[in-house]
Amino acid sequence: MKTSVHKTISAWGRSALISLMAACLMLAVGLPVQGQAADAQKDRASILLDLKKARADYEVARQQFENDTRLYDEKAISSNEFTKSRNALLSREVDYQKLLLQLISQQSYVIIERAVKYQADGGERRVKITLKSTLEGNEEYLSQFREHFDVFTPEMRAGKVYNIFVSLSDLADKTIIGSPYEYQIPAIETGQEASADFELLKDAENLTVSLNYNGRTIEKNVYLKQDASINVIDISSAQFSQEADLSSSVTYALTLERFSTSDDVYRLVVAGLPQQISCEFLDETTKISQIKFAQGVNTKKLSLRVFLPDRDDERIRIDRPLKFSVFTLTGEQYGRITGKDLSALTPEQWAAFSCGRETLELVPRGKGKIEVRATNLYHEIATGDSVVMTLTVRNAGTRRLDNIKIDADSPVGWKTRITPDLVRTLEPEKEAAVHIAILPPENSGVGAQEVKIKTEALADNRKVDTEDKTIRIQMNARTSVAGVVILLLLLVGVVGGLVWFGIRLSRR
Repeated sequence: MKTSVHKTISAWGRSALISLMAACLMLAVGLPVQGQAADAQKDRASILLDLKKARADYEVARQQFENDTRLYDEKAISSNEFTKSRNALLSREVDYQKLLLQLISQQSYVIIERAVKYQADGGERRVKITLKSTLEGNEEYLSQFREHFDVFTPEMRAGKVYNIFVSLSDLADKTIIGSPYEYQIPAIETGQEASADFELLKDAENLTVSLNYNGRTIEKNVYLKQDASINVIDISSAQFSQEADLSSSVTYALTLERFSTSDDVYRLVVAGLPQQISCEFLDETTKISQIKFAQGVNTKKLSLRVFLPDRDDERIRIDRPLKFSVFTLTGEQYGRITGKDLSALTPEQWAAFSCGRETLELVPRGKGKIEVRATNLYHEIATGDSVVMTLTVRNAGTRRLDNIKIDADSPVGWKTRITPDLVRTLEPEKEAAVHIAILPPENSGVGAQEVKIKTEALADNRKVDTEDKTIRIQMNARTSVAGVVILLLLLVGVVGGLVWFGIRLSRR
C-alpha cells in the first residue's frame, strides 16, 4: 500500500512538484520574488526552527495521506477527500523543500580569488577578476540535510550560483571605472572558478569590486596584483608633447609602473635627442639614473628635465617637433647597448628588448629679444637747439621680430621725430638704424629734461619684453656773440697791460 501511495504521488503530482521546486529554485538564485528580502535576513537559528516545523508538518501530512489512501481503497472516503489529502501532502513537501533550498542558497558564497592588473598588447590597462564558488566551509553542517536532497533534480543538486554580476568602481567616489560597466557570469559550480575581464577607464592601484548575486550585494576593496608574466617597467606621461623656448628647459612628469615580481635594478635611458640637448632624471630633487622598487611598491613618480641650447641648427629646427623615447632596461639589457650609439638603433632592435618605453615629443620655440643701443644718451644743448641722434635696434633673440614700433615719451611741448617709427620685420642677429630728432620748444628754460624711447614688438604673435631707453638733455642759456667778443678783447687788453707793465719793471 505504501508503494502504491508513492506511485500515486509520482504519477499524479510529479509535474506539479517539479514546477513548484523550480519556483523555489528561482527564489533561491535571486529572482525578484515578493518576501525574498525578508527571508534573506533570517539567521541560521531561525531557519533551523522553520525547517523543524516544516519537517513535522510534512511527516503529519504524509501519515495522513497514507491513512486516507487505505480508506479510499476501502471506499470509506470520497474522491474529493482523497484529493484534498494528497494536495496537502504536496504542499507540505514543497514548503520543506523551499526551506532546504533557502538554506543552501544562504550558505553559498562567491569569493574573489585574484584581482590582477595587466597591460594588453595595445597598451591599455586591464584587470582580470577571478571568482570561486564555495559553501563558506559549511559542508559538514549541510550534510545532515542531504538525506532529503533526493527530491532535487540533477540541475538543483549541482550547487550552482547563478547570475553573478561584477563591476569595478573607484574607492573614493564609487564611480564605475571598468568597461564593461557590469560583467555577467551566467553560473559558477561549487568549487569551480570563473573570471571577468575589464578595461580600466581610470588607472588605479586599488579599487572596489562589487558582486551582486542571490539577492545580495557584496563590495570588497582590493589592492590589485601586478601581472608578473613579463618583466617590464611600464612608462607613461600625460605631458608627452611639450613646447619650450631655446635656452630654457622643460620637465616631463613620468609614471613608472612595475609589471614584475623581480627585484632587479632598472636603468633609465633616453634615446633620440640631438647631442646639443642634455637631460636628467629626477626623483623629486635628486638626480638618478637607475631605480629599484621596494617590496609592495608598484608605482613610482619621476621627472625628466630636458635642457635646450641657446641657438638652433640643422638638427634643432624651430617649430619642428623632435621625437625621442625613454626606456627602462634591466641590467642585462643595458649591458647589451653599452658603448653603442643609441640613436643608431632601429625600432625593431628596441622592440626586441621587451622593455618599458614611452615616446615623447619636444617642439623648440624661438624667443624674440630686442636690444636698443645708442652711442650717447646724454646731450648738452643751448636753448633753441635740437638733438639729432641714431639708435640701433637689434634682434638678439632666436625668432624673427615683427612690427617693431618705436615711440617717444617727451616732456610737455617737446617734439620727437622718429624715422622710421615702424620696422616691419627683423631677422635674428640683424640690426636696423632709427634716426631720432628731439626738438625743444622755443621758450624752453634752462635745466635737465628726459625723453624716454619705448619699443614694442611681436614674435610668433607673442609680445616681446623690451627695455626703455632714457635720453637725458641738459638745456643751457644761449650766450651773446658780441658780448663774448668784448669780453675777449678786454681780457686781451688786461693781459697785454700786465705784460707791458712787467717789461717796464724789469728794465729799471
